[in-house]
Amino acid sequence: MNLEEIKRYFEKNPPPASVDWKPWAKISDTQKFLGSCYVTVSTFKGNVETCPSWWHLKEFYQDMVKLNEVK
Repeated sequence: MNLEEIKRYFEKNPPPASVDWKPWAKISDTQKFLGSCYVTVSTFKGNVETCPSWWHLKEFYQDMVKLNEVK
């Protein structure tokens, strides 16, 4: 998966407006969270696999896919 595939997924399957994602992380505005990740990843200099925002975005994507599969 790459950044564009994740963007397309969230365009077709928008996450809830807010998410208690981790015991230590509540996302109060998922669209802002996604937008911030998209900008940071797309402007990151170097290997995207070393970008912390890429890891957050990828993990959020995987968790949302699992959540949608359960429904």
